[in-house]
Amino acid sequence: MRKNLQILSEQRDRGAALILVIGIGALVTALIATAIVVAVNGSRHARNDVDRQGALAAAYAGVEEYQSRLDADPGYVNSGNDDAAFSAGSGLIDDVSNPALGYGGSWADVPGSDGTASYRYAVDTSRYDTEGTIRLQSTGRVGDETRTVVVDLRQDEFLNYLYFTDYEIQDPAVSRRTDACKKYSYQGRDDTYCGIIQFGNGDRVLGEVHSNDTIYACQATFDGTVTTAWARPSGVRYLRTSDCNRTPVFEVRDPVRGNSPLYRRALQMPETNTEIRADAIESGCLYTGPTSITFTADGRMAIKSPWTRVTRPGAAVPNPPECGDPASVRAGTTIPVPNGAAIYVQTVPGAGDVNYWTTNKPSCGRGNPVGYPRSDESIPAEVDGVPAYGCQNGDIFVQGTLDGQVTLAAQNYVYVVGSTMYEDPDDDMLGLIGNNMVWVWNPIINSRTEPRNVTIHAAILSLRSFTVQNTAEYARADSRLSATPTLTVRGSIAQRYRGIVYTSWSSGWTSYSTGYTKNYQYDSRLRFRSPPHFLSPVATRYGISTWIESPPAYDAQGNER
Repeated sequence: MRKNLQILSEQRDRGAALILVIGIGALVTALIATAIVVAVNGSRHARNDVDRQGALAAAYAGVEEYQSRLDADPGYVNSGNDDAAFSAGSGLIDDVSNPALGYGGSWADVPGSDGTASYRYAVDTSRYDTEGTIRLQSTGRVGDETRTVVVDLRQDEFLNYLYFTDYEIQDPAVSRRTDACKKYSYQGRDDTYCGIIQFGNGDRVLGEVHSNDTIYACQATFDGTVTTAWARPSGVRYLRTSDCNRTPVFEVRDPVRGNSPLYRRALQMPETNTEIRADAIESGCLYTGPTSITFTADGRMAIKSPWTRVTRPGAAVPNPPECGDPASVRAGTTIPVPNGAAIYVQTVPGAGDVNYWTTNKPSCGRGNPVGYPRSDESIPAEVDGVPAYGCQNGDIFVQGTLDGQVTLAAQNYVYVVGSTMYEDPDDDMLGLIGNNMVWVWNPIINSRTEPRNVTIHAAILSLRSFTVQNTAEYARADSRLSATPTLTVRGSIAQRYRGIVYTSWSSGWTSYSTGYTKNYQYDSRLRFRSPPHFLSPVATRYGISTWIESPPAYDAQGNER
């Protein structure tokens, strides 16, 4: 009996073990099956993720390819496919040779991808004429995945920077140095002789800075990105004068060199601003001889231009009403600001021109016919043979509160004779372009200058220098003010040579100074908008000003979504 019970117990144990083995086997089988499913799904997701990332990279490859076409041919901005919904109304010229434009659902292969990655794009140029912006929609494809980015492309131009300088020296015509100074410091210029100008103690620059030259800086603070075309192989890319024992601060630092500007290739300045004259004759206003303009906050401007006879020579309407009746303009009148246009002031031309005078010429007397110099003002020294306040010079004298968008360009000098500000800082926009100097008016009265705080809202471009009158030491102007006034610029400044804004010196026991401390602030709108007809560098590359990823514009078969 006991033996039978033992056999029965053993049989029960073997049955329980068998059930346990079968259960464990089923569990292991289930785990293996789950692992296989997870692995397969994971592989699929991983592949999809790789394809998604690859599609985004392919979209950027399309952006770069389009940029390279613009670099090779700036006129390619007019090429595209108006059949694309994104390009509708842009008036583009078909380029069926470019598969990236998507004719018939075509795609362009990403080089080096063996056909596994491709892209296509569409172009919108509706804002190009007014803002200089090209909008590009680029879609990348890898496998069945597509991704789309939309970027705004603008030329790398002067307006991208709060402060741009071609040469970090004073204009040789002002410093009375030879043409040997007309090269960059890293090309072997004698900076001691040529008179380097550096960012000094207390200077704080609130925006991006670029120089084609070597930047000199001493205890200045740069809040934005600073770049230079000095391709120094090692070490920091700035210098200090021998009397400086302080260190500047570059808030945006070179990732390798630390407290240093970054490298960026040079921007080439145009030689003249005469192309704006053509724009003014076509759609703006041309004035002749010294011209004073005072903006008023109601969208108007008081203008006096005594030498002007015809405001659009050669046009179907040579004196359009928006430029003012020439007889009234000569005497002084008030007209609406020619919004969205360019105003060009030319020097009085010679015989044969419609603005040439043979009789009844305006009276100049001691200076020019718009009131400069003042009766108690000493006439500043001439620069490179060009006199200040010349009777027939193509000079602009500007001040006031602007309500509108306009560019003022002078064949000779631009004088900012008082604060020049926006009525609406979010909407108004002013360009000031001098073929010669852009001066901040700082007259010598009874052998002294007495500058007061000045604010300028404008994008400023001088093909010589942006500078303050009578700050050169040889002027020996003595301000003796209790506090140095401030020059505030909200906008951007671009110039061929550095202009002096403040000077101090001593003679015996007496200290002298004249000029302003700087308060320069970048107008961030200039990254996306330009004053009307503003000048661009001679040759440059298009860069991305903004970008976003949008829902895919096309599926993998090239159908618009």
